Amino acid sequence: MTRRILENLTRQAQALRVLLLLQEEEFAHLKEFRPQSVGALEFSIQELMRQILVERTNVRTMMAAINPAARRLRELSEVFGEAWPALAKVLDEIDALEQTTAKQAEKSYRLALALFDQSSGYMEFFRKELTPKRLTYGPRGVIGQAKPDPALMRGAF
Repeated sequence: MTRRILENLTRQAQALRVLLLLQEEEFAHLKEFRPQSVGALEFSIQELMRQILVERTNVRTMMAAINPAARRLRELSEVFGEAWPALAKVLDEIDALEQTTAKQAEKSYRLALALFDQSSGYMEFFRKELTPKRLTYGPRGVIGQAKPDPALMRGAF
């Protein structure tokens, strides 16, 4: 059982390394303003996070099989014996990778939010600049009143 837990944690650490690479690639796509590439990567990131969650659930199940009262792996250090230093090293690596991926996710979030604000600002600017301020020709070639704001259309289909 202890070997299976160590293998599981090693897979989690590897998955977190891949997650960090995907997040860095996502950030690069955001900087270059390629939303289609970001969308494709986002699916991969979400699937990888789902797999990490499954691995964590499996570790919890194995921990409960060893000691139902244990909440953390560090509480089971005596069960692992000589394998504990290797396991503790993997746990420390997982913690460090989690911190790094969280920081990278925050950077990507802030950049995406800034790009959204910038795009919204551009759209508002263009809407104000392109809306006619005087009388203009309407769709039937007749001079009509310009509508300063977009209008909602209601009706039944």
